[in-house]
Amino acid sequence: MPDFTSKWDKKDRVTFSKKIVKRFRNPTLSKKKLEEAVKSIQTQIISLDNLLLRLKERDKHIFSEVIRCVKLRNKRKASIYANELTQIRNLIKQVIFAKLALERICIRINTITDAGDIAATLAPAVSAVRSVQDIIKEVVPQAEEGFTEISTLLNSILVDASANGSFQLDIKAANADAEQIIEEATRVAEEEIKAKFPEVPQEFFIREDSKIPI
Repeated sequence: MPDFTSKWDKKDRVTFSKKIVKRFRNPTLSKKKLEEAVKSIQTQIISLDNLLLRLKERDKHIFSEVIRCVKLRNKRKASIYANELTQIRNLIKQVIFAKLALERICIRINTITDAGDIAATLAPAVSAVRSVQDIIKEVVPQAEEGFTEISTLLNSILVDASANGSFQLDIKAANADAEQIIEEATRVAEEEIKAKFPEVPQEFFIREDSKIPI
C-alpha cells in the first residue's frame, strides 16, 4: 500500500489550499478549518507511522527470540515469547487500522467541492474518527488527544455549514459511510498483518499471563 505520508509534500498542500479557495463562495473560514483538520490528521498519521516502526522492530526481535528458544529446545520460554509476540501484533494491527482509516478520511476531505459536500463527506468522517478513537485509546492512550482534536475540528466545520442552512444531514447515510471506512481499514490491516508477519506455530503458545520484560 502506498505510504500516504511520503506523498503529502509542500506542493500537495498548496494544491489542496487552491482547491478549497476555488470551491467555496465564501472560502475563508471553511478553507482555514479544513486545512487545520488535514494538518491534524497528517500529524496523527506521522505519529502512528513512528509508533509502527518501533513496534515492528520489537516484533522482529521477539520473533527471533522465539526461533532461538525453539532451537535450544526451551519450549516454555519460546511459549512466553510467542504470547508476547501475539500481543505486539495485535497492537500493530490496531495502529495500522487507525492509520489506514485516517488516510481514507483525508482523501475524502480532498473531494469536497461545495458546501453540500461537507455533509456527505465530513459527517461519516466524524463518526469514523470517533470509532477509531474508541479503539486506539485502549492500546495507545497517548494518541487520544490527537484524535479528539481532529474530531473537534471536523465537527466544527459541520456545525458552521449547517448554520448556513446549505444542506440537510442524512444520518443513516453518514453512519453507513462511516462503517464502510472502518470495515475497509480493518480488512486491509488484517491483510497486511498476514502478508508481512510470519506466523508462529500454535504449539508454542501458553495461556499463562507471563511476559518477558521489555
